[in-house]
Amino acid sequence: MISISRIKGIWGTYGLVRKLSAINGPNVSKTLLDRVMYNFETLPPLGKEYWWFLFFCQNGEKPIQLMLLLFRKHGKKMLFNDKEMVLRNLGKNKFQAVTAGWVYDGKRLRDLGDTNAIIEIQKKRIVSEISGQKITFSGGFPDYRLKVGDTIDLNIKKANYVEDKDACGVFIPPFGMGWVDVFSDAEGIVLGEKFKGTAHLQKVVGITTFGSLHWGRVFFQDGSSTSFFCLKTGKESKRYFHRSLTFHDYRRKKIIEFRKPELEISKKEGKTPIWVVEGQDDDKKLDSPGILCN
Repeated sequence: MISISRIKGIWGTYGLVRKLSAINGPNVSKTLLDRVMYNFETLPPLGKEYWWFLFFCQNGEKPIQLMLLLFRKHGKKMLFNDKEMVLRNLGKNKFQAVTAGWVYDGKRLRDLGDTNAIIEIQKKRIVSEISGQKITFSGGFPDYRLKVGDTIDLNIKKANYVEDKDACGVFIPPFGMGWVDVFSDAEGIVLGEKFKGTAHLQKVVGITTFGSLHWGRVFFQDGSSTSFFCLKTGKESKRYFHRSLTFHDYRRKKIIEFRKPELEISKKEGKTPIWVVEGQDDDKKLDSPGILCN
């Protein structure tokens, strides 16, 4: 039997997704952003949440990238990269879940591993581990710090971007997804080398099946960026439930939104796969030559 407190918690999760969907832009308060970032939500069936941290280095000739994921879902266990992961509630603000990550050092991809780790949330602080290395993420908007053992130590600071935060979502009851983004600068040490570049921090809460989607963010050398999202009906389908595309013009300090974009995303096979993104929305047009995917 479901307890009253759990029912209230599930309604709270739906309320949060509805709130983030209603914002759909940068007008998210620091209070709400920190509340989403440092909280375990009550997950109904098909519920899931994750923290996703992505960094790009810009201070050297070789591109350095790193990704870190913390993930949990409704249920007692799951398969993650063909490994069985146990999902247990270990008390207030403490769960056994999944951590995964990698670092591209400019020459090769270094796998940080997939770990059935304990994730604990303290006051503006998330503590976990990956392959025996302690993970600590702490701070509040706009200043954070990420440390992973002796491998990663980054200070994340406010950046002079057109948009440095947002809240977004898609809500089609009884399904929905809501998320917050933070776009920042990052500086510190990765794999013993100096790192100076950009950070994208994201926390997602969803009540949905594991659907097919296209999501991407492209960051240009002049500081401009574009983000696009398409939720598909199936892996090979060309039909979408939801589409969005935004271009941040750093030079002109202007945000160009494709409100109802007619997006087409295709994959050209070859030695290195290339994704081609094309879109049209009234008088606005996007025609990318291709996005390289390794």
